[in-house]
Amino acid sequence: MIPASSSSPTSSSSTSSSSSIPLLLPSISLAASHDDASSPSSSSSSSSSSSSSSSSSSSPANSSPSSSPSSSSSSVGAAGRGGGGGGAKDDTSYLRYPAYHPYCSTPQMMDKRSVPPLRYAPSSSSSSSSSSAMTSKIVHVTALIRHGARAPYAGSPSYGCWDGYWTDDDNTGVWDCELMTYTGPPASSSTSSSEEEGGGGGGTPDFLFEKRYDALLLLDGGGGGNAMKGNALNGTCQLGQLLMKGYDQELRNGAHLREAYFYDGDDDDDDDGTSSATGAAIDPRMRLWDYSNNATNDADDAAAAVGDPTKPAYLEPNVRYRADDEQRTLMSGQVLLRGLFERELLAAQGRGGGKETAIIRLHTADYDMDVLTPHNPGKCPRTSELRREAYDSDEYARWIESIADEREHLTKSAYGKMGFETTGGEEGELIVPDSLLDCMMTTMCTDRSLPDYLDDYDGSLGPTPFSSSGEGGGTADAAADRANVFERIVNLAVKNFTFAYKYNDAAYPKLGMGPLWYEIMTNILPIVDPTYRTSSSLSSSSGRTPPPKLGLFSGHDTTLMPILATLGDKVWPGTEWAPYASMVLIEIHEITNGGTAYPSGYAFRLIYNGEVLTSRMDGCDDGSELCDSRVLVERVAPFARPYDDADCKSGSSSSSSGPSTPSPDDDLMTEMERATRDMLVAPGGAWAIALLVISSMVLGGLLMWLLMRQERRKYEGYAGRDSVTGLSMRTIGEDDGRCNFVTASGIDSAVSTIGHKKSLDIVDENELI
Repeated sequence: MIPASSSSPTSSSSTSSSSSIPLLLPSISLAASHDDASSPSSSSSSSSSSSSSSSSSSSPANSSPSSSPSSSSSSVGAAGRGGGGGGAKDDTSYLRYPAYHPYCSTPQMMDKRSVPPLRYAPSSSSSSSSSSAMTSKIVHVTALIRHGARAPYAGSPSYGCWDGYWTDDDNTGVWDCELMTYTGPPASSSTSSSEEEGGGGGGTPDFLFEKRYDALLLLDGGGGGNAMKGNALNGTCQLGQLLMKGYDQELRNGAHLREAYFYDGDDDDDDDGTSSATGAAIDPRMRLWDYSNNATNDADDAAAAVGDPTKPAYLEPNVRYRADDEQRTLMSGQVLLRGLFERELLAAQGRGGGKETAIIRLHTADYDMDVLTPHNPGKCPRTSELRREAYDSDEYARWIESIADEREHLTKSAYGKMGFETTGGEEGELIVPDSLLDCMMTTMCTDRSLPDYLDDYDGSLGPTPFSSSGEGGGTADAAADRANVFERIVNLAVKNFTFAYKYNDAAYPKLGMGPLWYEIMTNILPIVDPTYRTSSSLSSSSGRTPPPKLGLFSGHDTTLMPILATLGDKVWPGTEWAPYASMVLIEIHEITNGGTAYPSGYAFRLIYNGEVLTSRMDGCDDGSELCDSRVLVERVAPFARPYDDADCKSGSSSSSSGPSTPSPDDDLMTEMERATRDMLVAPGGAWAIALLVISSMVLGGLLMWLLMRQERRKYEGYAGRDSVTGLSMRTIGEDDGRCNFVTASGIDSAVSTIGHKKSLDIVDENELI
């Protein structure tokens, strides 16, 4: 149904790369679908919905994300359920299994991912430099999220699971979705022709379209030999569509951010007279948004202005929302924004007795051209090569050899029962499809039934390191070989996939995620480095001032994992998959009286799923939650840049693990361009370039003056002479003034003297014989 409180949406032109999409309450806007590794075909089907303003049904208007987590799950509703199919119901319950893998992100797991309170103690180096205590104030947050729980990203046969997966209509064979997508036509800025002709009574009509993936169900004759029952997932779910579980997860993420960073003067969210205030409510340092009575809610105290206090908290430049053009990523970010700003959006909707639709701008791009994942063969062929190099390496071969026994035992316990093919012959290697991990997780996380030989998860094993030769089995005990099969398969699959992210000092993700890091640092550098406010190519190319208070990036597991990999082995060991609705936070704090511990005057805090990881970064003190911003800048500066031909061309030897390395085939201009870019992204690089230019001009002028003076003296001294001491010389012709200088090595050259200028010509050695 169409929410009664929805007002007519408006949007910008569909051809713009920056789409304005309305956030309707109790509705949330969205667009279309694809997966972390899905085929391009699903991407193309989304273009029609993403080109217009759109929204999806959300929880009722009276449900608040700030309510207790236990009630939040049950309060989330849907506009309606798509018809067809008999698959498991798309709801938010987790009832089938005694334990769920962390990948699923159950409500209990999501509750543990709140933003931890800020704890720090000034180091001795900082306290000794000033008699005043160090203070801090948060000024910016970058949030990178993975979408919430979704449907499978592909259908049969490319989505290879176990035998019977696609034929079990009452379980995994049919996927129906209750979460609906609503689209609305863009409002016209001029009077329509129908109004001019008297066909309308002024104003824009208020209506939406409910998008249902059920059209092909009409073509299913009900057992008439059709291979598929309509859509790729045999039901009303779009490929990779966000599920109600995923909606609930991102709503909680938004509530976590509000609790941590938003303060409106209300310390009591329970409405029962008791206070459970946390985060920004009790810690003024964490008030990114402060709407209490005595607050100015601006960043005037900061060296760089952040956001715009004259505009609502949810609009640019206070918030910059970025996602790739997929239904599940677009909706996940929008649901998070609802959890963060629902009260303000509802207040705006009812302001002045009318209905005001909040237009929150969404920045996206063509899926195949986007840079939110590292594998971009179309734009950067070198990313494919770096990935392939990882799997062709001796290091990978040694790891595969180390798990040979484990693979054999798992083949007997599970793989062999799944009906997978072999490479041929009696000793042929079993082919385990890449989609197996996703098959297992989408089944467990939606309360569908796993095969008996996989239904043994209890969480007792946990992730295992790459150095482990076994995953819990591989022993002489047959019972042990049959234990923890689910978790052992997951651990092997995770390490097999993430190996490429870790190999060669993360060279593959450093190149692949360079453009995304460039976007992230575009929001951060104008704050922490004054030189970027006026002279940086980053700030001038972005066209955005001031930087946002919140930079929200909604992507995939293959967004978060490679981003973390680029920050070092200690930050992310690569043994755990990024669960649904995972969130990476980069907080920027302005530091006062920081002394030598924070020379830039700014610090960052790195958080992943509720755990502070700052001290794991090289250059940060052990146990420290805050670290000087220069550590972050210097870590990512060598690879935080857009793709270019020098780095991305096939066969390039350049690496993104450090400053650009010139290729032998590069010309001088390419090398100079790369060196200039590397210097620009370094702290203070713009000033260094300016100083270099001025110094070069002065030095060049001086050298030119000395050279011209020397040349004049030589010409005056040697004019009319036919020999030079130390060289054998004979005159070729006086008319052209050309002479051959013959050295002992037999290298011949001709020098022409015309006035004060000399030109060097290479002459064939045979002319002198």
